[in-house]
Amino acid sequence: MATIVTIIGTRPEIIKMDPVIKELDELRHEHLLVHSGQHYDLMMDGIFFKELGIRDPDFQFELKDLPPYRQIASTVDNVGKVVAKADMVIVQGDTNTTLSGALMANKLLKWLGHIEAGMRSFDKTMPEEVNRILTDQLSTLLFCPTKTAVQNLKNENVCEGIHITGNTGVDAVVQNIKIAERRSHILDELRLDPQSYFLVTFHRQENADNEKRLGNVLKALSNIARRHGKTALFPIHPRTLKRVREFRLQRLLKGKGLRIIEPVGYFDLLKLEKEAFMVLTDSGGLQEESCTLLVPCVTLRENTERPETLEIGCNILAGTDVRRIERAVKKQLDAPTSWKNPYGDGTAGKQIARIVKDFLDRREAS
Repeated sequence: MATIVTIIGTRPEIIKMDPVIKELDELRHEHLLVHSGQHYDLMMDGIFFKELGIRDPDFQFELKDLPPYRQIASTVDNVGKVVAKADMVIVQGDTNTTLSGALMANKLLKWLGHIEAGMRSFDKTMPEEVNRILTDQLSTLLFCPTKTAVQNLKNENVCEGIHITGNTGVDAVVQNIKIAERRSHILDELRLDPQSYFLVTFHRQENADNEKRLGNVLKALSNIARRHGKTALFPIHPRTLKRVREFRLQRLLKGKGLRIIEPVGYFDLLKLEKEAFMVLTDSGGLQEESCTLLVPCVTLRENTERPETLEIGCNILAGTDVRRIERAVKKQLDAPTSWKNPYGDGTAGKQIARIVKDFLDRREAS
């Protein structure tokens, strides 16, 4: 029997790994779940575990308030003893936790599986892009969401161990949307009607930490809300709110039509996404989720590691220029809502677990 160690550290990883964790737990191989503690609020992460019905991690650490380089160093130090016992390490996405797990697997001569392999924004100023590239170069099994991701790997001379599985984010939406509709009363609580609001998220480091970009987006949101007679609903991330205060932009939070609320839980967010008129975001996950829920999206970035959303018309890049955002929203008013989801059919978790099982069984038999 082999030992699998799955390492997660952020709330998006918890959501996207939920389907995989449950499938890996069903294998005959031992499966250890590690939470690095990368996100700033471990209590919030605990709520996510409870909401999604995920078992408690076997090991949990804390990286609160550490800069990125120390997050990586501390994760390697904390988790190294667990990884030393592993035969295979599984990581997801592009976070500092992902890169830490990849480096440990490499240094300790363990097989590495990377979920969301091959995704590229082609912008190395993004920390996440560097994390993706390095992790893919070190991986034994590469679980790609699409053919585009496969080609990206081949362009970087990564040609072995590649599997197209779709994206586990689709699994999470498919498995949880009905639960969200049953449990969430967020629209009633906020006194909102379906299709009466734009849903906004904006928190990436390169955006929230830039005074001009942050100010432009807040101005654009108010303009869009007034022009289209809708509410711009903004569950504001703590990082973004902190920067608003540092940059003295609080007046822009009071723009007409802009409604600021506290961050919401996963099921409430899913419900808000499903019933939104449109999604405006700099999040990669929300690009996928809005695509899955057939809601048009405007991405507040200059690039995306999810180009498939652009190709099918469910998403458009707008950057952070006020006029460009306004034009993008106007264009997405005519976006079709019958596109075929390029990220799979909601069975990625099952496929990944089967591939891991077959790989480990073959190694045991040889």
